[in-house]
Amino acid sequence: MITRRVISTRRWTMALGMLVSALAAGCSKPAPARPAEPASATFKVVAPSRQIMLAVTIPASDAVFNTAAEPPTTDEEWVTVERAALALAESGNLLLIPGRAVDDGEWARFSHLLVDTATRAYEAAQAKDIDGVSDAGNAIYEACEDCHKKYMPQAAAQ
Repeated sequence: MITRRVISTRRWTMALGMLVSALAAGCSKPAPARPAEPASATFKVVAPSRQIMLAVTIPASDAVFNTAAEPPTTDEEWVTVERAALALAESGNLLLIPGRAVDDGEWARFSHLLVDTATRAYEAAQAKDIDGVSDAGNAIYEACEDCHKKYMPQAAAQ
């Protein structure tokens, strides 16, 4: 005859066994596979480099360059300089997109230099450092001129 105590012990043992099995099954699942990149992650070039320069790079660089001649006096004006510097930095990334990038050598180096120098201008604008923005602007100008000498020799000569 089975006593109530034996049945109770068997139930606890069975429950404990099921709990351990469930935990083991949960712990032994392989890590989920890394999801494939969605098709939307590929770039679609809409405009050539020249149009990026005219629409984004030149207006943004003009705003950064003009900061030295007309220093911002209000927080709003400083934010305008920050935004121009960010647009300028990101225009360097736009120039690196496959289908727009000319090569992985000098073109990439000049584009990265634009990103880096415009980022310096952005950081200086955040700090409201007119000398820092001006110094970064000079570096931006040199980077652009060096790139234009190689990739637009007739324009750089003018």
